[in-house]
Amino acid sequence: MADIEEIEQLKEYFKKLQRILMFEAEFSFFGQKLVKKSKIDDVLCCILAVLPNSYKMIMKTKEGQKYPSVLAYNLLFKAIKQKFIFNPNVYLVSFDNINSYINTITRDLEKDIQRAEKYLK
Repeated sequence: MADIEEIEQLKEYFKKLQRILMFEAEFSFFGQKLVKKSKIDDVLCCILAVLPNSYKMIMKTKEGQKYPSVLAYNLLFKAIKQKFIFNPNVYLVSFDNINSYINTITRDLEKDIQRAEKYLK
């Protein structure tokens, strides 16, 4: 069972990811940002480590696609892992899309974790 501290820690990691994208981009151009791959991967690794097992399990099921935060999480990973063709050490990210995914995740995460735990019981 996920506790409140884990959920708050997850939300903090997502906020940290937003701050990295907002303030630590190497280059910005019309909503597209080049961000060092290592900075993003470090935060994504922390997020994966803190995610409750029930949430990870529900992400792999068809039922998980009914959860708003799971949908946004999958879209976030797909959108954030776009390598820049001229430099493999940076990701090319669309900040507006990723920002909306993160906002959806942080808004619905707690409710979806609780739903996942009930579903898997």
